[in-house]
Amino acid sequence: MSGPFQLTPLAETRPGMVLSDVVLDGRGNVLLAQGVVLTESMLASLGRHGIDMLPILQAAPAAVPIDPVAIQARLDHLFRIHDRDDLGDWGTGILRRYVEDYRLQRGEDA
Repeated sequence: MSGPFQLTPLAETRPGMVLSDVVLDGRGNVLLAQGVVLTESMLASLGRHGIDMLPILQAAPAAVPIDPVAIQARLDHLFRIHDRDDLGDWGTGILRRYVEDYRLQRGEDA
């Protein structure tokens, strides 16, 4: 599979939907390839071949925008006992940095 998919009944499938996997007939012959954008004629043909369910690729959920101010405020709350300037507590400082990098989606080069 090339991403999140949902098995969808043929009756609910519409032209323009994308297959997340190949569609095989009862003998194992490939009817449609993975990634095919379905058309009305394809859907009619699949019905004639006895296909009743299709693996339809689902749209990826929209990315939630990053709010650096809100993230920093949350981290300040989570690490409120830790003083950022306390060099003696280096473990907590490293942990905070890792969490901050993860939440702000910073790469390794940051």
